[in-house]
Amino acid sequence: MWRFGMCLGALWILSSCSYSGINHTNGLGWQDVSLPENINSTAKWELIDEVSDNFNYVGKTAEFYDKWHDNHIRGWKGPGATYFSAQHSALENGLLVLSASAVPEPQQGKPADYGGFKSKKTIYTGFVTAKRNIEYPIFVEASMKISSLALASNFWMLSDDDKYEIDVTETYGDTDYNAKQMSTNYHIFKRDPGTNDYLEDYGHKAKHYQTPDKALLNKDFHRFGFYWKSPKHMEFYLDGKLVRVLSTETDLTDPDGHFFDRPLRIIFDMEDHVWRAKKGITPSLEQLDDPSKNKMYVDWTRAYRPVSSN
Repeated sequence: MWRFGMCLGALWILSSCSYSGINHTNGLGWQDVSLPENINSTAKWELIDEVSDNFNYVGKTAEFYDKWHDNHIRGWKGPGATYFSAQHSALENGLLVLSASAVPEPQQGKPADYGGFKSKKTIYTGFVTAKRNIEYPIFVEASMKISSLALASNFWMLSDDDKYEIDVTETYGDTDYNAKQMSTNYHIFKRDPGTNDYLEDYGHKAKHYQTPDKALLNKDFHRFGFYWKSPKHMEFYLDGKLVRVLSTETDLTDPDGHFFDRPLRIIFDMEDHVWRAKKGITPSLEQLDDPSKNKMYVDWTRAYRPVSSN
């Protein structure tokens, strides 16, 4: 099920070493971080170099652009007040850094109507998209530190037809309660075949999970993982621990019967969500201008596929 052929990198067979911490690895990446035990025990796994990255670049180099689009692939500006901007992503000290800031009034454009709620584009955020799609079976994981804003810090995947979406984490950092919650979700959208406008969502079954010590996900790096075993079976992981099984035996439904049968594209971004903005939950200008709050960090992301059963 692989669109882009065999892996160009080396064959990495995961050891049984344990991961002793969740701090930034200072450029060392995932090499000493084993896969979740129940994943690692089922097969030998091969690193997919094309969609794995330590982000050890000095600025946005050609190597970075070989793997990543520095915005949405078709120019979508973002939901509600969100305004995706390539100027709001950066590579610093072995990290992908996505930031948020206020959009100057002349650049905000005309208000858009969201069911009676009108919003201009008032918040710039970073948005980075993988250039190569992934397909099952695959395990993907990212080490991230979310922002401390009322924006969603996101590690997610979307099909190129915009119909199938997996949210590995969509986590808000504006309160301690929210910052403890890894939110997972999926969407299967019905869209207008002519305009691609959203008509219905067959999914949208969010669930939330915490680390055993209820750590704040905006205070340190944590691992968010996703095992796409088949179109009808997926698993979510937090710091290597299984927290959710999404399958036709649990919450997964698709009236069209396709389920997650098509390639997806990995995305990192931050978003201001309309349903929260309607409640007045959105960053203030002071918060958007605070560098201790307005940044989301990705230490690394990795992807593996099984090459043989154990």
